[in-house]
Amino acid sequence: MTDSFERRKAIRLPVVIPIEVRDARGFSLHSSSDLSVGGVYFDRAIPHPVGSKVELSFSLPGTDRTIVCAGEVVNVPDAHKYGMGVHFLDLQPEDEAGLIQFISGGGQ
Repeated sequence: MTDSFERRKAIRLPVVIPIEVRDARGFSLHSSSDLSVGGVYFDRAIPHPVGSKVELSFSLPGTDRTIVCAGEVVNVPDAHKYGMGVHFLDLQPEDEAGLIQFISGGGQ
């Protein structure tokens, strides 16, 4: 059995960024605990069910560009506690390039 750590393909950067999460019920603001070009993990979020589709909106520190993309909840370590991982679904090429640059620069 493969756990969530082994499924990760991209380098994850521990970084706290405010991210707006929207679904059919409305929106909420969460802080990331780590970020990769493939997705984001929120360690303090009340989790949505695995498979839930959401829209994410955030800006990387030091940029004026807002990244908006669809996401899917792919990891909820414990449904009775906080935390969820969201995979980016339709990241635009320029946003992906910005994420790669941000993460490879260690968040600088």
